[in-house]
Amino acid sequence: MKKLLACCFIVPVFFVLPAQSQPTRTENAIGKISFPTKKGSWTLQQYAPNVVKATFSPEAYITNENISDAVITKPLNTAIKQWYDGRSFNRSIQWKDFIVEVNNGTISFGPNKAVTIAGTYQDSGAHGFQFTLHEGEKIFGGGERALPLDRRGYRFNLYNNPWYGYSEGADNLNYSVPFFTSSKGYGLFFDNPSRGYADIGKTNPKIFEVGFISGELNVYIILGKDYKEILQSYHKLTGTQPLPPRWALGNLMSRFGYTSEIQVRDILGKMKSDGVPVDAVIFDLFWFGDSIKGTMGNLDWVNKKAWPNAKEMIGDFKKEGINTMLITEPFVLKSSLNYNQSKPFQAVDSLGKPYLLTDFYFGESGLIDIFRKDAQHWFWSKHKIQMDNGVEAWWGDLGEPEKHPSNLYHNLKDLGFKRLFKADEVHNLYGHTWTKMLYDSYAKDYPNKRLFSLNRSGFAGSQRYGIFPWTGDVSRSWSGLRSQLQVLLGMSMSGVPYVHSDAGGFAGGEGDNELYIRWLQMAAFTPIFRPHGTALYEVDKNAFSFPSEAALIDTPYRWFAKGIAYFRYTLLPYNYTLAYEQSKYGKPLIAPLYYHFPKDTTTYKIEDEFMWGQNILVSPILEKGVTKRRVFLPESKWYEFVSNKEIEGGKWIEAEVQLKEFPLFIKEGTFLPIWSPSKSFISSTNNFDSTKLELIYYPSNHPSEYSLYLDDGKTKQNLKEGKYELITFKGIMNGKKVIVDIQTNRPLNYQMAKGKEIIIQLPCQIKYPNMYVSLNKKVLDRTSMIKQSFSFLRKKDDGSQTQYEGIKLEFTGKPLHLEIEIE
Repeated sequence: MKKLLACCFIVPVFFVLPAQSQPTRTENAIGKISFPTKKGSWTLQQYAPNVVKATFSPEAYITNENISDAVITKPLNTAIKQWYDGRSFNRSIQWKDFIVEVNNGTISFGPNKAVTIAGTYQDSGAHGFQFTLHEGEKIFGGGERALPLDRRGYRFNLYNNPWYGYSEGADNLNYSVPFFTSSKGYGLFFDNPSRGYADIGKTNPKIFEVGFISGELNVYIILGKDYKEILQSYHKLTGTQPLPPRWALGNLMSRFGYTSEIQVRDILGKMKSDGVPVDAVIFDLFWFGDSIKGTMGNLDWVNKKAWPNAKEMIGDFKKEGINTMLITEPFVLKSSLNYNQSKPFQAVDSLGKPYLLTDFYFGESGLIDIFRKDAQHWFWSKHKIQMDNGVEAWWGDLGEPEKHPSNLYHNLKDLGFKRLFKADEVHNLYGHTWTKMLYDSYAKDYPNKRLFSLNRSGFAGSQRYGIFPWTGDVSRSWSGLRSQLQVLLGMSMSGVPYVHSDAGGFAGGEGDNELYIRWLQMAAFTPIFRPHGTALYEVDKNAFSFPSEAALIDTPYRWFAKGIAYFRYTLLPYNYTLAYEQSKYGKPLIAPLYYHFPKDTTTYKIEDEFMWGQNILVSPILEKGVTKRRVFLPESKWYEFVSNKEIEGGKWIEAEVQLKEFPLFIKEGTFLPIWSPSKSFISSTNNFDSTKLELIYYPSNHPSEYSLYLDDGKTKQNLKEGKYELITFKGIMNGKKVIVDIQTNRPLNYQMAKGKEIIIQLPCQIKYPNMYVSLNKKVLDRTSMIKQSFSFLRKKDDGSQTQYEGIKLEFTGKPLHLEIEIE
């Protein structure tokens, strides 16, 4: 009996004690919440309903400064509720729409634990995070890599790195972005510009590890229902790209490099006589010297024999609608005119003395300490002199920086930091800060001017300072061409909107005209169209030279190249609207198929096609001598662009290929605005007339809508001040009847200066009077029709040209309702 009583007494005590020693505690907080772990402490802050920043502070970690300005969003002062027990580190944290679970050293974010930090670590001088990878999960992004778009299974550096003559497989290129997206519905952004790395399941197939040598250890967790929401959330966090000047979307004439005014005028003359439009001429390093080595840092037209009157030359170009763009570098050679003058503004050694780079390819040199305000002012003063001569835009080269030894130091006192920073701690922020310097200087001295600035290196957030990066010194080879799709698409998915390549290839080569044409065909559907390559000839006979200008290519390839350049201008209103959609909404200009068709598993395997905007599917030719090409069309109806043949998607097709064209498809429901002046030849974007518009509507049984963006193409504040116009087109095909509605959607403080002539076309022959056409319920007569001929846009199956008719409308801002019924 005593034993039984003892048992009865003990049992209830056994269950009660844990409840008394481990009570569940509830705390409320506003804005952010912090909690300890065995290795340090965590702080969580919400930046948007779907975005939380997690910051880890390891014990005894002293280089924890956040020197980046990538994030522009302010944290939310939202209510937070936390539940935790008194003995372990486990806890639950909840904002209104965001849940975090801490359990046995792991931290899980979002519903179904979409993101899990498996742990933190310190190893070989680096600190970082380890995330759990799910079975079948794909990881995209990370910046500029000639690697498959799904980077799972790879390890690469987060360190801006030049790579001369690269091709497929180049894993560490000029522009790293520590932003990644997952097929599991989340994105990760690590706001740390120091030297780092990402190991995405290479060392441990189940772990995604990211580490850095210095700086604040943080990660922004971005949840989203699809890639569009994740990428647009990232752009809300770090900013979108301002509108470029319209001329930047034209043909930019460039090579390495023009050596004299006579040469440039001669080539421009040939481009003009051959009918190749040009909007800018870009000068490489020979503008400030007569040799490749020994002159960098002069930053002036020192060779008066080659450039007798640069200001007059630039002015003459401007009269023809051609803008001048100059290269600069942040290195000032000891042999240059500006070395002694620049020494007070150079990066230093550990003793604070100007650091002399003794093994730099171009010669012994100092490096401008771009983080200092006085150094920025000095550097900009050299730009300003050339701006006063009429220079319109800038090309910043070697901005990684190309030579940046770890024992070189930078002064960040103007950013609020007292100590000197080693090169590796700030490396990835150098090109970003250079671009920001140009942007801020433009804003001060030219407040209405839009910046166009090429730079091959940057960081997260560089896009909001108007950076237009190119993909570096790519090999002039078929492998180099193929690598560009991986680089371009990977960068676009990393939040860099205007990445583009040296069209035609830059380094080496064999004079392959077919490669040149295929590269230009692809480049016509990228953010910037800039044929550029090594063409040194007598300057360096050991370097293979090949012209990048269409007018200098052998016939018949010359005519194909001319057609591509002209076609680029035909798409100007479409491309300019893409630029608006990026600035306004954070949409990518170029994207892999999976971005727009995430539910189609086939699209994840396709890396040799892409979408230009959301309406044009591009399938470039990436092999020599191709006559047929397999193309996958996602679920939809598509129109083959040249023949207008209708094709149902959701399948593979085999397309015929000719040298002068390649498979190009338009999604049903698309309104494609084109520029095709009937009375004047296109010489530059200066010819663009926004009062005469043409659109091709590709009919669909599903309703569609498109807004065309129009402004003056140059004024910086147009979007902010509402000085623009949106014309909205809605369309649907009901049986044999095509219905199109047109209305303006301009801001209230903007008045349309003139009425517009709009021509609506269909991708089929409209034979009047075998159709019924009404406008606002009133039948149109023959005089409202207009014939249009597009020899390079339209052809019959036998290759002959055909005439197409469009509906000409006068649009004054009042809504129009158009019905076309084809018998």
